[in-house]
Amino acid sequence: MTEPGPPRASVHGPQAPPLPTRRLLRRIAATVAAKLALLIVLYLLFFSPSHRPHIDEAAIDRRLLPTR
Repeated sequence: MTEPGPPRASVHGPQAPPLPTRRLLRRIAATVAAKLALLIVLYLLFFSPSHRPHIDEAAIDRRLLPTR
C-alpha cells in the first residue's frame, strides 16, 4: 500500500485547473462574450437615443393642456 503523504503537484502546476475545466471555462467565456455583443448590437439598432422621438415643452403642453 502507499503511504499517505503530501499531495503531488500536477503537470500543469498547482494553480492551473485540469484541461477539461479550462476548455469549459473558455467555452462559457466565449458564449457570454457573444451574448454581450448581441445585446449591444440590439441596443444600438432599436433602443439607442437616435431612435427616440424628440419631445419638447411645447409638445408636452399641447398634449396635456389642450385648448378648449
